[in-house]
Amino acid sequence: MIPGVEVRPLPVHRDERGGLVKVLMRHHLPAHAREFGEIYISWASPGAVKANHYHEETTEWFFLLAGEADLVLVYPPTGERQTVHLESETPVVVTVPPGVAHALVNTGSSVAHLMAYADRPYDPDHPDTIPYPVVP
Repeated sequence: MIPGVEVRPLPVHRDERGGLVKVLMRHHLPAHAREFGEIYISWASPGAVKANHYHEETTEWFFLLAGEADLVLVYPPTGERQTVHLESETPVVVTVPPGVAHALVNTGSSVAHLMAYADRPYDPDHPDTIPYPVVP
């Protein structure tokens, strides 16, 4: 496992009406990151690769809403690689700390929808996004 990466299985609460999954709660965040950052939704077409970058300061939490995808992670100082296969029917949340490069690869036959939380809002004057070729 790459240092700081956490894959946390999520309990699904189901009844006859449907289900509920709590993805991220305040106590899952480190104390320094408990001010609100931003939540975003991203989607990828079948076979598409998104991200291919890392952040120097931002921690992100990823949760696949629909479809299936691989979250490919690389720790640039050592080149260590880790792939987390995501399927919406088996919910997990993946924590990706600063300095870990990441790319999302849609491995399914339909659009993959991803929800993410970043502990820092995006700032176009200080984007904190460094390109890195995780997946060519």
